[in-house]
Amino acid sequence: MNFSIGDKLKVGVIGAGRWGKKHIDEYSKMKDVEILFVSDISKKDLDFCKTKYNIENVTTDYNDVLSSDVDAVSICTSNETHFDVCKDALIAGKNVLVEKPLTLQSKKAYKLIEIAKQTNKILAVGHLFRYNNAINEVKKLIDKKTLGDLFYLRFQWTIQWMPEIYPDKQLDIIVDMMPHLYDIMNYLTGLWPDKITCFGKDFIKKNLEDTAFIICEFPKNIMTHSEISWTLPEKVREVDVIGSKACVKIQAVNQKAIIFQGSNEGRALKIIENNTLGDELRGFIDAIKNNSNLSNNAEIGAKTVELVEATRKSLEVKKTITL
Repeated sequence: MNFSIGDKLKVGVIGAGRWGKKHIDEYSKMKDVEILFVSDISKKDLDFCKTKYNIENVTTDYNDVLSSDVDAVSICTSNETHFDVCKDALIAGKNVLVEKPLTLQSKKAYKLIEIAKQTNKILAVGHLFRYNNAINEVKKLIDKKTLGDLFYLRFQWTIQWMPEIYPDKQLDIIVDMMPHLYDIMNYLTGLWPDKITCFGKDFIKKNLEDTAFIICEFPKNIMTHSEISWTLPEKVREVDVIGSKACVKIQAVNQKAIIFQGSNEGRALKIIENNTLGDELRGFIDAIKNNSNLSNNAEIGAKTVELVEATRKSLEVKKTITL
């Protein structure tokens, strides 16, 4: 479809829970976007969206969204539903942005890529840290060789999981957090790991790992170490990027970064904090209108799923997995 200046792109949101509401809120701020339809299995969530955002068309059946004339959909349903809902949306001729992970099985992720190519529709994945200005600023330094040759990245990605709030949590911390970390690794290094070693424990709920440590080996003699946990009392999203000339500490939550060059005294980088989700959705809308490419594409999403599978396998067999 060709869009002219002033045309509004019609979107639907499938899944109006915590993340779905965030998508709706961001779309509602865009003057060139009309939220035509919202779907969720919860009538309470639908009533909330209808009242707060004045959305007339709400439904408990997402097929109603797909049979409407929306140009694109955000899919914010539970992870295990992603494949079926994405497949149905693409076949219905809709452009799709789905929250991470793309799917729970890499085989299904690559199948969705095939369908997107066959239908000539955009399939994007919610890897929103590619839109984080602190990470983007460090990416610029890496590309300019300010840090020299990269050799080590350390991630600390933690938050407190409260079972009384999330009693039905079914997917472990590896599936929950590592898609973001693998995406950031690729974004900053331009590479994917070829060896993965994982160790984890299920302290809070049996058979549901809440803490894990992952070591990855990359081409070009780069190594990463990731600490992920639901057991710590505060939300931490930190990345240390170490190169032969300098290193940077990134605080991704508040979008701050400090560079260390030849001394223990760091210098804060000048970063203008941005709305990562808003910019990600803006990029999705612009890609549809301009027929342009996205960095958070389905190929990236599928590869992260593949790496999550390898991480789970390493945990289960207690061995390093070579890819």
